[in-house]
Amino acid sequence: MAVTEPIEGRYVDLRSCTEDDAEFTRELRKDPEFVKFLPPIDNTIEEQKAWIRRQRDKEGDYFFVVWDKAGNRIGTISIYDVHGDRAESGRLAIKGDNAFQGIEAQLLSFRFAFGVLGLECIDAYIFADNERAIRFNKQFGGRHYPAKVDEHGKEIIPVENWREDFEKVDKRYSSILYREKKQKGE
Repeated sequence: MAVTEPIEGRYVDLRSCTEDDAEFTRELRKDPEFVKFLPPIDNTIEEQKAWIRRQRDKEGDYFFVVWDKAGNRIGTISIYDVHGDRAESGRLAIKGDNAFQGIEAQLLSFRFAFGVLGLECIDAYIFADNERAIRFNKQFGGRHYPAKVDEHGKEIIPVENWREDFEKVDKRYSSILYREKKQKGE
């Protein structure tokens, strides 16, 4: 589904993916840094545009492109498979070295999921060998469960992100990300 207005933060904005983002999203999914932890895609630009069109019409599927404040696409993030008060999160792939951007992208997507969509729990599934994603998710209060083997033989860790846990995390990160900078001499 498409969200008409950007979700704005201090460091990044989330905008619903459009056909204009097809080349970026396709190339991101072919980037060796990300394909080891995301299912690879092997499609043409036209096939990617068609997938984006279907996704924008799909009930309960929100796919965002993450933009930095200079107007550059730097990643993707999603809330999808919304059913009742639960959904899944994923498709998180952020390029760059600014940790605040990745943290804020996750904060904004969870605020959207819990605040706008009214969800109570966001599920995630992380490859067991993706230590960076596991650490990142734990920072957001995710409850991790023992690894299971998926249909492709890969070990995945099921994670639940509950609204009440996220509210505490949101306060903590907001106090860090959004505190006002003190002027010299104050």
